[in-house]
Amino acid sequence: MPASSPDTLRREIERCRQLTDAVLLDPRYRDRFRPEHIRRAVYAYIERPAKRLRPALLLLCCGAVGGDEQQALPAAAAVELFHTWTLVHDDIIDNDALRRGQPTVHVAAADWALAEFGADPAAAQAYGRDVAILAGDAQQAWATAMLLECADRGVPASVVLGLVGRLQTVLNHRLIEGEMLDVQLSYRRIESCREDEVLQMIRLKTGVLLEYCAAAGAAIGCRRLPGEDPVVDALGEFAHLCGVAFQLQDDILGVTGNEATLGKPLGSDIREGKATVLILHALRHASVAQTAALRAALGRAAASTVEVEAVRQVLQEVGSVTYTSTLAERFVEQALARLRMVPASAPRDLLEAWAHSMTARTA
Repeated sequence: MPASSPDTLRREIERCRQLTDAVLLDPRYRDRFRPEHIRRAVYAYIERPAKRLRPALLLLCCGAVGGDEQQALPAAAAVELFHTWTLVHDDIIDNDALRRGQPTVHVAAADWALAEFGADPAAAQAYGRDVAILAGDAQQAWATAMLLECADRGVPASVVLGLVGRLQTVLNHRLIEGEMLDVQLSYRRIESCREDEVLQMIRLKTGVLLEYCAAAGAAIGCRRLPGEDPVVDALGEFAHLCGVAFQLQDDILGVTGNEATLGKPLGSDIREGKATVLILHALRHASVAQTAALRAALGRAAASTVEVEAVRQVLQEVGSVTYTSTLAERFVEQALARLRMVPASAPRDLLEAWAHSMTARTA
């Protein structure tokens, strides 16, 4: 078991959140974004309550190699901004109405068009989409500018430029590849989708960003880029594997969790007919009657609460939840094996606790 308790980890994540928010919400950045609707859209998710797990991971990895977290703070803010633009664009692609229990950017901006311009509903919807796309673009540019500020805090220019290069080539390209795979999977018959394809999509959509966060924090801390230090690489691999476990747990919570804590409708993945490890396992092992229950709701936006509940029951009965949970735990164990390469320290203990939290979380 990890040396650090869940409460200690929560306090540390909260401390990192406060440090990161002080950078993100610094008034000197706000006037860069004009006109007002872009400013509101850029800050919409940033100003909402959030744990800031990615900045915390970056700062912990910096500390785990003996680095100065003050030097890494702009990078911590940068990865949160980078993550945020992907959420804004992902919400458009998925036609999601809620994010953290509040309207998504494109939905909120559509409401602004209705209220301020008197736009008709179709025009307002188009306006909301356009504003969200532009806001995401602005956030991505801001992330790069923020990362460059690490040089002002004493991080060697070679390390900063190397991290910027990886952000805009390796990370950006792999994230977009993952998003494209996700889109393509949604257009295929679910029976044709394979578990290894879903796991590869998860690695690209979720794992690579966490890998970048960990490796960037370690690189700033020890002044060596990924590929130049085995500990930097080990922390990146650790975080990547945790990211896969995180998403598998997210899929489980999407059908077994609580709407109030999730901040999104329960069973949305079922109504979308999303190819998840859970659903693919269920389709492989369901009886004829159970398969009929699955097909009655999968991919049907109008599926009733009763039909969605029937799917949830099938997922439990055929062992899909247990299977996915066991798979997530396996990824955590692989991650912890990488973490053992890092010298013992309080930050490493917190990283171990963080890894275990991937599958213990309820929201």
